[in-house]
Parts: sequence; C-alpha cells; structure tokens
Amino acid sequence: MRNLGARPSLVVLLVLGATVGLSACAGSSSQVASDCVPKFEVVSTISDGTLKIAAPDYPPMFTYQNNELGGVDGEFYKQFAADACLTTEVTILPSAGVIEAIKNGQADVAGGGWFPTEERAKVIGQTEPAFANPAVFVGSNPQTSLDSYKGKTIGTVQGFLWVPDLQAWGGDRVRLYESADAVFSDLENGRIDTALLSVSSAAYRIKAMNSDLTYQIVEPHPAIKAFNQPSVTNLPHVKANGSLGTALNLAIQAYRSDGTLARIVTSNGFKPEAAKP
Repeated sequence: MRNLGARPSLVVLLVLGATVGLSACAGSSSQVASDCVPKFEVVSTISDGTLKIAAPDYPPMFTYQNNELGGVDGEFYKQFAADACLTTEVTILPSAGVIEAIKNGQADVAGGGWFPTEERAKVIGQTEPAFANPAVFVGSNPQTSLDSYKGKTIGTVQGFLWVPDLQAWGGDRVRLYESADAVFSDLENGRIDTALLSVSSAAYRIKAMNSDLTYQIVEPHPAIKAFNQPSVTNLPHVKANGSLGTALNLAIQAYRSDGTLARIVTSNGFKPEAAKP
C-alpha cells in the first residue's frame, strides 16, 4: 500500500463456511484477548493490530457512543474486528471528510451507509453490496412517484447520490440540509412538502420521534439516475489494500450465510430482507 505511513499489521481473512490524527472525536472501542485466535489469513492494515474506521455519526447506519460501535456498519466492523483479533479505532468525521480519509490512507474503512459509485471507485475500494437501503418519500401521506411532487418543496440531505439530478429537476423547490434531523424538523413543522431520505434514516427517525409520518419507496424515474439503480450500501476501504477488500467481501458472504447480517439489520430496525440486497 502507498502512503499508509505505518507498518502493516496481520489481519485474518474469513474463510467461507467457517464459524465466524483526523479529529478530536476519535477513540479506541475494543481490546483483544491475549488468547484470541484469528479466523483469517494475512492482510495489512494501516496500524499494527488495529482496524481504523472513519464515519459520520449517522444512526442507524453508524454510531459511536461510550467507546461502543453501533448501527449497521458499526456492528459489522465490530464483528469483523473480533474475528480478526483486531482492536478498532474510530474517528467521527463530517460525511464530506470520510471518503477523503480513506482516499488519503488515514483510515482503513468507512462506515455510514455508503452507496457504491463509479466516481468513488476511482479513489477508494468498494465491496460487493452489503445492505439494501432504498430511497423513500416521507410525509403524512407520501407518494411513490417523483412527479407527484412537481411544484412542491422537497427536503433532502447533502451528499445523497440523487441530489444533483433532483436539483436539476426541481430547481429551487429542492432544499438541502446538513442532517436528516433537520429535514424531519422542517417536515413536521410544515416548511417542506416531503422529505427524500434513505429508508434506514426515515424508519429510524419515525420510530425515535414517535412520529405519525410514514414513508413510501420511490419509483424509478428517468430524470433521477439514482432512482433507477439498486439502492445498496457497501463497505469502502483503502483502494490499494486489495487483501482487505477481499477479506471484507468474504466476511459479507459468510455473515450473510450464517445469519449475522440479518441479526445486525433487525437489531437496527430494518426488515431482515435488507441483509439480502
């Protein structure tokens, strides 16, 4: 690997069928028992014995509280690191800084529900699909068709893949927010007509806020490329570290087979089908 700036560590590569200084907001969330036996072959990481994770605080996809990994991606990495006899080091960053951290070799992997894209594939490694996370319209009586909201105000979060196309389609009727919480606040207060979010973000906030709002999965639309592609997340990682990418892919396959992924998604409020995108 290039420009990692540290001695590679020995990680292990899950065998299918087997039992299985960025920010002030950083910390270590695990320890490895002295008798831990790894379940993997050799693969390198940035720091010896540590899996460095960069992610936004973005429930239910990723959380980090009291030195504990949580959320869908967080629970995956917790299991992966345990099977690899690795500690985990977590750095919480704004979403805009996460992919840059991976690109620059400051973290091994990214959490937070990242959609795979051709542009990202040029600078980071991307795994096979891990979880399904389709786009939804949220409201008191949400529709499935984008055309139902022509001339109405749509709120969404900066960074979603559909944002550029949506702005071209809706112009100044599209309002961008820094967080899903801010979108929900304006939706509940009647400042926007609908919110366009991922199903994970919508379902989590509706439940957490005990809201009467509901959601509908968005239909494909010719104006929005992201609506016409499978809405799946992956596990971004350092592009030069092919062995880590292989390990993550095999872990996804094995955890899907043994039910670990289904347990992870259901514990975070998803339907178990989300584990089989």
